[in-house]
Amino acid sequence: MTAREAMLARLRARTVDVLVIGGGIVGAGIARDAAMRGLSVALIERGDFASGTSSKTSKLIHGGLRYLEHGRVRLVFESLRERHILRTVAPSMVTPLSLLLPVYRGDRRAPWMIHLGLWLYDLLATGRRIQPHRMLAARRALAAEPALRADGLRAAGLYADCQMDDARLCLANILQAASLGAVCANYVRLRALLKARQVICGALAENVLTGQAFEMHARCVVNATGPWADGLRRLSQADAPVRLAPSKGIHLVVPRLAQEALFVQRPADGRLLFILPWGERTVVGTTETAVHPQSLDTLAATADEVGYLVEAVNHVLPGAHLSPSDVIGTFAGARPLLAHAGQARTASREHQIEVDDAGLLSVLGGKYTTYRLMAKQVVDLIVSRGRFRADRCLTDQISLLETPQVGTGDYWHELARRVDPDLLARWLGTYGSGTIHLLQLADHEPALAQPLCPHHDVTCAELVHAMQREMSCTITDVLARRTRVAWSPCQGLDALSTVLALMARYGSATSAELAAQVKSYRAFCAQAVACRAPSEPTTMPMHATTPR
Repeated sequence: MTAREAMLARLRARTVDVLVIGGGIVGAGIARDAAMRGLSVALIERGDFASGTSSKTSKLIHGGLRYLEHGRVRLVFESLRERHILRTVAPSMVTPLSLLLPVYRGDRRAPWMIHLGLWLYDLLATGRRIQPHRMLAARRALAAEPALRADGLRAAGLYADCQMDDARLCLANILQAASLGAVCANYVRLRALLKARQVICGALAENVLTGQAFEMHARCVVNATGPWADGLRRLSQADAPVRLAPSKGIHLVVPRLAQEALFVQRPADGRLLFILPWGERTVVGTTETAVHPQSLDTLAATADEVGYLVEAVNHVLPGAHLSPSDVIGTFAGARPLLAHAGQARTASREHQIEVDDAGLLSVLGGKYTTYRLMAKQVVDLIVSRGRFRADRCLTDQISLLETPQVGTGDYWHELARRVDPDLLARWLGTYGSGTIHLLQLADHEPALAQPLCPHHDVTCAELVHAMQREMSCTITDVLARRTRVAWSPCQGLDALSTVLALMARYGSATSAELAAQVKSYRAFCAQAVACRAPSEPTTMPMHATTPR
């Protein structure tokens, strides 16, 4: 029996205190918090963990500098506080990143405005600041980033936020929740909500991989489905009013373009874009356009959206000569914005928690950075409404990624000597105590410590670990979310034969299932680069270009 099959068996075995629907970052955070307080918890996700919005962000944990110009001071304050907490509990996963914000002649935001905004940003982060901001003259800005366009450069602001791997941070919450007794299962689809005397008491679910349906019972059901939350609310109450106005944002993955992380103003419309280092590559984004709820499952970058971002990059980094053919991949996600009037760029990134007449608790809106706070507030409400005997919230104090305890003469310490020190350091920063399993795999079969292919440094052992310890079920899970192989120049296609051999040897999928997974992964890769040839117009009816 695989780890996932064991999880599914436990889902049917008992009535839990809390059933969480949705395995994105908010649902994962709720499961971790509730399990840490001693509640019995189950979580189901219809796809893979973080496969929706939570793996399609700008890869930042940030206060939201741009929100200040729209008066969202409280949101920025909360976000900066949460940034500090996540740096504390996950220091190897949430790492400081300096960003350069260049100001050009004719930009909508003059240097004094940038200086004022960064001063307020620092003030709101008092006691939790990474480093104070600085304003650089044009000459010093060009020294810091020689690739910047020099013509018209007036000054630049230099400040700090944090970078992370969104999919792995979500997974870390899932894995810790599971280690505390939570039952977390991916590829389980909700079919219906169960009710007794008009009060929700569980769910009818389906194992997506087998088609088998089963019932789960819970004292409280939480809707943590992000942009899809309104659809689930209507399963509880058919006449539930609309609470969300989702927006679509795309990002490009391209070869490394600059030394520094950049936050730039697009001259045509004043919108702000990120150009961020991401390993050996660069992530560019994001756009923001309105999206119909019925299209949430089929979001993809369009040619015009790709052209829009390419044009912005070439304006600020003229030596890049970036073209759509240089795009390694794209990803498109939906943000669960609260319903609002006016343009999306003025919409609030704050969140609401709602309990309907049938008892369904829905968490709506929010942003990745504040997920822990959202989870805390949800679990606080569950405890008070259900009168559970529960411990206080400790998610701001307990490490998300446990590290091995190294002792002289320890078995694992001896194993650690047998792998490259740089590889060991990367494993420790990414997998924490999971490094012990990786070392055991490499000791048992030294070839597993070798990279899959020359285009990235991911080792064969990491794929086996993903299958055996991280609940991955498909090739796409392993290559796109447990690792970044899908975003390498070869997209992992050059390594498919090796991947298949490892999955056949260490996984539980049949030959037919693996063939179907290869087809699905190729479709995933094709969609990611389907927009390399943009249409001529690159001026888009965008509402905003802000990150979540």
